[in-house]
Amino acid sequence: MLINLPDPEVVKPLLQRKSLTPDQIYLSNGQRFGSSKRLGNEPLVVLETELGRSTVLFLQARAVFDELTCCYKVLAKALTDEDPDTFVPVMDELASKIRHLAEHHFDLAYAYLSWHTADDYPVMHHVLVALTVYRVGANSGRFAPEVLDSLIKAALSMNISMLGLQARLRSQTEPLSRDQRETIRKHPEQGANKLGLLGVRDEMWLDTVRLHHELPDGSGYPAQIKNEHSGSVLLGVCDSFNARMAQREYRANFTAEQAVKDLFAHGNALSSDFTAIILEELGIYPAGSLVQLAGGAIGCSLIRGETAITPTVLVFKNIPNGGTAPALMDTAREQNAVKFALPRRDLGRLPGLLELLGKAV
Repeated sequence: MLINLPDPEVVKPLLQRKSLTPDQIYLSNGQRFGSSKRLGNEPLVVLETELGRSTVLFLQARAVFDELTCCYKVLAKALTDEDPDTFVPVMDELASKIRHLAEHHFDLAYAYLSWHTADDYPVMHHVLVALTVYRVGANSGRFAPEVLDSLIKAALSMNISMLGLQARLRSQTEPLSRDQRETIRKHPEQGANKLGLLGVRDEMWLDTVRLHHELPDGSGYPAQIKNEHSGSVLLGVCDSFNARMAQREYRANFTAEQAVKDLFAHGNALSSDFTAIILEELGIYPAGSLVQLAGGAIGCSLIRGETAITPTVLVFKNIPNGGTAPALMDTAREQNAVKFALPRRDLGRLPGLLELLGKAV
């Protein structure tokens, strides 16, 4: 597989550290770059099969993280500008990008979003849930491709009527006020109404937003109806899972195991089917989880392993053998096995994933 390098500057530190050699670089016309040429502004290409795993992950992550940063910024602008002339086309384009990332780079995308969600939770959470909705929905076999696109757009816009409140609730420690409770209760219906005013005519999109907090047993909100709309049940499950995994000022984040147990305990057959797929696709230690290994090393779960409990982990604290640089570790080996997930707030503000990956190359 080819890895495009639109920014040649990324190559310089890799060449200096000999993680990459000039003979492994190609020009866009297919000719080898070679040691005789100087780096210019021309896009370059490398072959994945010629590189070490850490180098491949770094180069892939740089492209994926840039794409997600762009998506996040575009979504933030679309949700706050509320421009009827551009809203639907922008959301169509974002849905296409999210679908591609979910199909080809799910672990890296999920790791980036869950690791950096605290940067702007209200918007970043939308992107994380949209990524999860597509992955779980596609693997459920229940939804046609065009329906999945509608569900992605519903996930990207589900909280459009309460973004400001969501931002405040991230750090709020006191109980919800009456007005806050009312805003939360009404936000699905108000969000669907606002989307209609922004030009949305897709009934699947609108109904999914309107119903995403209604539950199959009728205990949800705002109308407390028995929800048989499978798309909105899927969105509700993915929203709830990722909300439980997110860090709060007033509580530690759930582990994935705790989150799925909680969802199973309160779910019916349909929602439990979706929860089971989340567990199967993300594992016990989803990408972006902070974990501690058998030897005491601490790192970020980065890539789903062959089993639910054996991810590849990017270790950056208590590195084995006295190491100082972050390193990728295969937790399928007994001596590197993951012991447990850690609450994110225990280590305070953590470095960016791309920074850590760059040091592991």
